[in-house]
Amino acid sequence: MFNKNQIDTNDILQVQPTKTAFKKWRALAESEGLGFEVLELSLPPALNEGGSFDSCLKRYANSGLATSVHGCFIDVNPASSDSKIRELSKEKCRQSCKAATYLGVSNVVFHSSCFHYLRGTYMEGWVALCADFYEELVEEYNLNIFIENSPDIDPIPIKSLMDITKNNKIGVCLDVGHANYSNVPIEKWFEYVGDRIGYIHLSDNMGVYDDHFSLGDGNIDWQMVDKLWRAMKRKIPMTLEVGGIENVIRSIEFLKNNNLFGTS
Repeated sequence: MFNKNQIDTNDILQVQPTKTAFKKWRALAESEGLGFEVLELSLPPALNEGGSFDSCLKRYANSGLATSVHGCFIDVNPASSDSKIRELSKEKCRQSCKAATYLGVSNVVFHSSCFHYLRGTYMEGWVALCADFYEELVEEYNLNIFIENSPDIDPIPIKSLMDITKNNKIGVCLDVGHANYSNVPIEKWFEYVGDRIGYIHLSDNMGVYDDHFSLGDGNIDWQMVDKLWRAMKRKIPMTLEVGGIENVIRSIEFLKNNNLFGTS
């Protein structure tokens, strides 16, 4: 499918393995030419006191398959009006960036932390604080920082952030599954932020919940998404966020059978 040794990591399909069945994840990655978007380092079992962060970090470093890091996201809000929450969130984000540097990868994904039912002065403050912080991270770590739509009801907050953040190392991670349960069609997300999309997450759902179904098991029109992706005329990292390894295998077969995103 993909051959990591022959292509740039911007042209690679990624998965999010777990400690459980890690050997199977590694075998699948090696057979299909997949990369690892490291998620485990951002979850409480690794981050909590006495957790497995260091051993987890070394496991991914030793695998030689890490291509990106999914940054901390649970209860993280670097634009919080509470200074203690804001500083703790920034600390966690920096921990993700340090992990990426250790692993030798260039891409880190953070969730949007905007409360999307508030606009006006709230959003102006959120945009300003986030822009300053992500620019700081780029300067400190020289990484690509991608902001992912998560509970976002529309593209306006992320677009507003991108409008004032001109650094080309800061972009958008479009989660297609999340866009499917937002208040606007997936096409509108490409229309609003397509010029800044540098990363994509793939999962399916029925337009209500973040189900993380295998591709083809929900109601997303993947032929349409593929057409929108091709119209961007650039290759970017893509990650299958579809649960366990069996769902990943099913999704890869779905991509191949439908010749989606350059697979066959």
